[in-house]
Amino acid sequence: MKSEINKELIFDHFARKTSPLQRQLIEQWLRTRANEEQYYVWLEEWENNGPQYVAQTEAALQQYSRFLASNPHTDEPAPAPVDTSRPTRERRYGWTWLMAASVVLLLGLGGWLFRDLLRYQTYRTDYGEISTVRLADGSRVTLNANTTLQVPRWGFGNQSREVWLRGEASFAVKHLPDHRRFVVRTDQRLDVVVLGTEFSVYTRERGAKVVLRKGKVQVNYADRNQPKQLLMKPGDQVTLDRRNRLTHRALDQPQLYPGWEDKRFVFDETTLQEVAYMLRESYGLEVEIRDKALASRVLMGSFRADNVDQLLQTISELLDINVVRQGNHVRLSTR
Repeated sequence: MKSEINKELIFDHFARKTSPLQRQLIEQWLRTRANEEQYYVWLEEWENNGPQYVAQTEAALQQYSRFLASNPHTDEPAPAPVDTSRPTRERRYGWTWLMAASVVLLLGLGGWLFRDLLRYQTYRTDYGEISTVRLADGSRVTLNANTTLQVPRWGFGNQSREVWLRGEASFAVKHLPDHRRFVVRTDQRLDVVVLGTEFSVYTRERGAKVVLRKGKVQVNYADRNQPKQLLMKPGDQVTLDRRNRLTHRALDQPQLYPGWEDKRFVFDETTLQEVAYMLRESYGLEVEIRDKALASRVLMGSFRADNVDQLLQTISELLDINVVRQGNHVRLSTR
C-alpha cells in the first residue's frame, strides 16, 4: 500500500485528477496517523507552489448578515401571483445574487469548521493510555490518559511556541538560544509561561493545577476578571478551582509529582470522592459512592499500580472497603 501512495499521486489528488479507485486507496492510507501528517506536509508544499483561494470567512458572514438585515422576513400576506413565464431582469439578478451569497457563506463556514484540523497537529490519548511526544523545538511532552494536546503545524519553534492542553501532561521544555517563551494555554483561563524547565499541568472540568520541578514558571490567570501573574519556584504547586480561586503552596515531597508517568499514585489527604473523579477522568469509570461518610474518607501515601484493577484493589485494602466493578461501573461501599 505504501508503495502505491507517493507525493505525485497526492498532488494529483489535490488537483482533482485522481480516479475513484485512487481516491479509495488514499482514504485507506490516511487511516494511519503518520500518513495523515505526511498528507498535510504535502498539502502545505502543494499550496505554496500554487496558492489556492482561501475563503474569507468573516467577510462572508458579514455579507450574509447585511443581506438578512436588508431582507427581513415578515408575516404579511403573500402578493398576488404573477406571470412567471418570462422572468424579469431584476428577478434573475436577485436569484443570482442570493445563490452567490449562499456559496460564499458555505465556503466560508467550511473553512471555519476545518481551520483547526489544518492549522494544528493534535495528539490524543485514550482512557488508561500514556504517551510521550517530542516537539519540533526539542521539547518533550508526556500525556496522561484522556488528554488532548494541540500544536501548530507550521512555524512552531520559529515564530512562536504555544500549545493548547486539555487533560494532564508533563513538560520538559528546551531552552532556545533566542530565549523564546514556551506557553501552555488551557480552557480554565490559566496559562503557563516558561523559557526552559520541567513542570506538569492538569486542566479538566474540576479546575487546573501546575506543579514545578525545575526552573521558573510564570502562571497567568484571572482574578475577578483582572489579569494577574504568579512566579513559581521548584517544588511549588498552584491550584485553580472551579470558582477561579487560586491556591499556592510548597509540596513536602515534590519529587513524587507527577506520579502517573511511572504508574505511581500519590495521595496527599485525598478524599475518596476526589479519587472517584480521577478514575472517571483517566479511566472512563463511573464510580458510585452512596455513603457520604465513605466519600469523605481520605487516602495518604504513594504506591504503584500497573492497571486500574490493581489500583482498585489497593484502595480496597487501604480503606478496608468493598470494591465491585462491572464493566465501566464501580461501586464502593463499607464492609
